[in-house]
Amino acid sequence: MTEQVIEETRDKIRAWLAQEGLFKEIVQEENLHFHIAAEYPAGSGRHVSILQPKNHEDMIVVFSRIRLAEAHQKAIAALPPKEKDRLMWLMRYDLLFRDSSFEMEPGRGEMQSIHFTRDIYYDGLNKNKLMEAVRENFKCELYVVWKFQEIFGDGQGTKTQSPPEPMYC
Repeated sequence: MTEQVIEETRDKIRAWLAQEGLFKEIVQEENLHFHIAAEYPAGSGRHVSILQPKNHEDMIVVFSRIRLAEAHQKAIAALPPKEKDRLMWLMRYDLLFRDSSFEMEPGRGEMQSIHFTRDIYYDGLNKNKLMEAVRENFKCELYVVWKFQEIFGDGQGTKTQSPPEPMYC
């Protein structure tokens, strides 16, 4: 891709995000063609980044991360090993079937955060595809929040009600 095409793509993405009230700023990073910081949902304080790595000339990446509350990190650490493994595997299996990719951090040891990525290639990039990717990452984050609230409570010592039973069997 030429520098002009990359700049036009950056500007187009920035305009789409601004139209939706999501754009925050352009962040300068040496190893990226561009990094656009946004917020989704608008006004929520939830960060999402739209990046174009220098080693991928025809692809952008929608990136977000959720950090576990300290109370939830401690609650996971306190689980018996079998329960902790079961929870981690359950979350991996559930997230596997989402459109975004994920990585639990750190890979070994006590989980502190999970990051989500969704790649969009230039030949498929449009406003609708970008917004779908942003929403998908948010849904993955929301899944993690709700799963930890269901199991451990809200991080303030308050356990939430368990979800309703399925309507259909």
